[in-house]
Amino acid sequence: MGKLDTTTSFSPEKQREVELFGSLFCPYTKQATRFLEEKGISYIYKEVPMVFGWKLPLKNYLEMKRRSNGLKTVPQIFISGDYYGDEERLFADDRDGRLDAALRGEPFPG
Repeated sequence: MGKLDTTTSFSPEKQREVELFGSLFCPYTKQATRFLEEKGISYIYKEVPMVFGWKLPLKNYLEMKRRSNGLKTVPQIFISGDYYGDEERLFADDRDGRLDAALRGEPFPG
């Protein structure tokens, strides 16, 4: 896979804390983590174990589900403890220039 096309430029010294709940074998999680790494965005990764596509009801899964109002898909992303969205929102906000604002601490619509 080639390098992801990103439109925003990010300044890591002003970054808010990013948490990403994901699964090791999930292609969407891989896309999101690769995107964050290529942008230079540091994040805390929380593994949600899956077996044959089923997420095990362990601590990280239950925390993700509670904090995202019941969402069960991975990845789910939180910025400074607030629910942000999934990988589609991450990529869309980058294309639209809203990602950097969210990472700097400007309010983002839920």
